[in-house]
Amino acid sequence: MVLPRRLLWLSCVATSTTAMTSRPLSTRRVWQQHSFGALTRLALETVPFDTSLQRDEVLIRVTAIGLNYADIFTVLGLYEAAVKEKRLPFVPGLEFAGVVEESGGPLLTKGQRVYGFRRFGAFGDRIVQKAAFVRSTPDHWTDAEAASFVVQYMTAWYALVDLGNCKKGSKVLVHSAAGGVGLAALHICNQLKAEAVAVVGNDSKVSVARNRGGLALRKVIVRPSKTPDSAYLRSLDDCDGFDVVLDSLGARFFDCAFDRLRPMGRIIHFGATNAYGSARDGVFKWPSLAKAYLQRPKVDPGILTSTNRAVMGFNLIWLCDRIDDMTRCLDALITALEGAEEDLDDANGANNGDEDNNNNNNNN
Repeated sequence: MVLPRRLLWLSCVATSTTAMTSRPLSTRRVWQQHSFGALTRLALETVPFDTSLQRDEVLIRVTAIGLNYADIFTVLGLYEAAVKEKRLPFVPGLEFAGVVEESGGPLLTKGQRVYGFRRFGAFGDRIVQKAAFVRSTPDHWTDAEAASFVVQYMTAWYALVDLGNCKKGSKVLVHSAAGGVGLAALHICNQLKAEAVAVVGNDSKVSVARNRGGLALRKVIVRPSKTPDSAYLRSLDDCDGFDVVLDSLGARFFDCAFDRLRPMGRIIHFGATNAYGSARDGVFKWPSLAKAYLQRPKVDPGILTSTNRAVMGFNLIWLCDRIDDMTRCLDALITALEGAEEDLDDANGANNGDEDNNNNNNNN
């Protein structure tokens, strides 16, 4: 399996390490914040670090970390799961790659290249994580590729398969299809033999979505930047309805997609970058979000019954509390993608600087 490089990734500069001693207390360097609200509050600091391990844990020297849209929202104080932690100083970060320094159990060995996912705290040069959330890095992946896999692909997989019931022949609308989760969703749709329709933010991203999804030009829709116009609505109407919609935009784009769900169709909402993507930091944060909040979509539950459709919300972070579900989904995803023969490395089109760079995911 060959996967694209994410453009948005950070290399952690790791401190030199020595052999583990009997003393569990050490130090590590982390990017952390002592209060939420602005990117300038994130600082690189050296902090005490407990290296003692339980049998189900592994100590990892981090060589690369993924930078996701959710991480930006976390620092700004807009990610509810992070704020509810009520733990300051706070270390953001959801995914990582590196080398095992020590293992509490037999599944992973010292010196092994690995990647994984965690409920925050990945922005450091050393971490301790449960082995259930860690996998061996394939030889043909770089650390950067490994560090940018889980959040994007797990968000897309769980939304499409576990929630969306996506299968062979399903008609799928993918918002922000040139972003990290969107590209992963197109790849997964290919593997499942589902019929994808990609929505992108501008003309420069059309070829990116087409290459990833193997899509005809008519299967890629360029949307207006702010609100749906008549040309966009006609393009959706030409698709004759959808079984699954991955919505990362919110606002009026959610409404338009919901209105075009087929009976038994499902819309999975995992982000609102069109509504909240322009959030400012500092004292202007909440005023900049007020209009979008007041105009957010509202769904009448009675409509869901009469039209036999479903609306679902999804945030990958909550799978951390359900280890069995998390490991099942991750292993099913890896198995499904094994044997993919096309080289996707050229389609590294998660373009910088706009609403199509999201995840988990929206992203993921």
